[in-house]
Amino acid sequence: MRAISLVNRIEFEFNGNVARNAIALGDLDNDGCNELVVGNDSGSVAIFKGRKKLKSIPKLSFVACIAIGDILNDKRNYLVVVTADGWCYIYRALTKSKIQEGEEINTEDVDTVDGQVFSGESTEGIKDDSSSSLKKESEECEDGEEFLITCVHVQRIPANAKDILLADVNGDGFIEMVLGLTDRVVRSYRWEFNNTAVINKSFDSHGEKVSGKLVALNKWECANQIGSVTLHHTNEGVPCLLVAQPGGTFMRIKCQNEYTSVQDLENSETSTGSSSNDSSSSSLVDYQYLGIARMRNQNISTEILGDFKTDLDFKTESKEEEEVEIVETTENGKGRSYAVATLDGTIMLVRNEVILWAMAVDHQIFALTKLDVTGNGFDDIVVCSWDGQTYILDKDKNSVRFHLEQPVQAFSSGHYNLTPNEPDVTCFVYVTFKNTVIIYYDIPLKDLVCRKFEPDLSILATKLANEKKTVDEVKQQVENLDKNAKKNLVDYLLYNYSS
Repeated sequence: MRAISLVNRIEFEFNGNVARNAIALGDLDNDGCNELVVGNDSGSVAIFKGRKKLKSIPKLSFVACIAIGDILNDKRNYLVVVTADGWCYIYRALTKSKIQEGEEINTEDVDTVDGQVFSGESTEGIKDDSSSSLKKESEECEDGEEFLITCVHVQRIPANAKDILLADVNGDGFIEMVLGLTDRVVRSYRWEFNNTAVINKSFDSHGEKVSGKLVALNKWECANQIGSVTLHHTNEGVPCLLVAQPGGTFMRIKCQNEYTSVQDLENSETSTGSSSNDSSSSSLVDYQYLGIARMRNQNISTEILGDFKTDLDFKTESKEEEEVEIVETTENGKGRSYAVATLDGTIMLVRNEVILWAMAVDHQIFALTKLDVTGNGFDDIVVCSWDGQTYILDKDKNSVRFHLEQPVQAFSSGHYNLTPNEPDVTCFVYVTFKNTVIIYYDIPLKDLVCRKFEPDLSILATKLANEKKTVDEVKQQVENLDKNAKKNLVDYLLYNYSS
């Protein structure tokens, strides 16, 4: 396998242990540029923008997972921090220009109802220390800081979260929050405002208020420990959740929104009663077993990632001469691919429950991501092991590797903005055990295929032509040389004409 070297990098200092899902890349302040957010076991969350560290959110508890997305469904991104002891914090970031315009948010008090904590009302004696520290953090700005981070909501949720997903998992047009827990449970939540279905945008002396809570939608119990949770779409475009299970297996959950559920309930009542409804509900969850002989341990932890965009999902149409259009298609009943990786080093690309290819490496893989590394418009698989080995693979199993000579505790790949006025670049983010965050940016890969070097005969002939032999005669002579003689000739020319 071909090895590559990466040169362009940024290094930040960040102390503490970082969970593998306590890292996120995204446009946090809604300025069109991606930032990096990392949280550690001591409750500190760091925000990096460009080439500097902008902000730290202190005095939280163990940060289990972090996500950036439109969790309030108001067309703006927010930072979601979930701690291991069962607290969910939602932050909003404001750029300096918006702060100068007076668009600020005050941190509201929190209340408890049936174990839930949500913003909008007041209480005493609940998370006083954390709430006061968050308010103080939102008011103090360091020199050179470009935006203000403010907590807009705090809520109590079940503890022991290990993975988070922000996506429309039931096809209702709204973003849901899905959590995978260490007690083999998957839960989904959706934000609901207290009074109206939209955010209150009346600006007054108290700023913009966010009044609502995360409402629990579904709960699923898995047979074994959860590796990761991802969103995938079926051949018909129906969204579903893929929950990784040990040994390269996974559970597929087809979520239903409330309107579909009511319709199914009415149909079941008019047909065969509650038994039909139970069978309909049970059909929404199924287990998939990817039988593969290379699987070394049936109890090994597994990672899964769905909705891979490959050229298998597209066809080429020629409209006119020299004009080619790439059109997405699902002909022949083919859906998008998904990737599976196990801790014992097995990597698979699967399509319609058929393994397209599988590869085994001698490293313990703990992180599975996707990124268009080569810039061809299609996703590549990027996996990372604990010892820093990073593998990049495409849908044809072409692969290269990069070795970070440091042990890694968290990894992510995506796009990052170095400066506000320039386009984002591809990047690999490593959180090492040596209290550093390393960002390798602008990955210089144009193709994953390793091609054999073939010298240009016309150039060779031009260099060797003289008064006695023309270029065509020399070219004919070079073509008749054997492999070793041609190699020696190329080495000779490189040595004598390298200048």
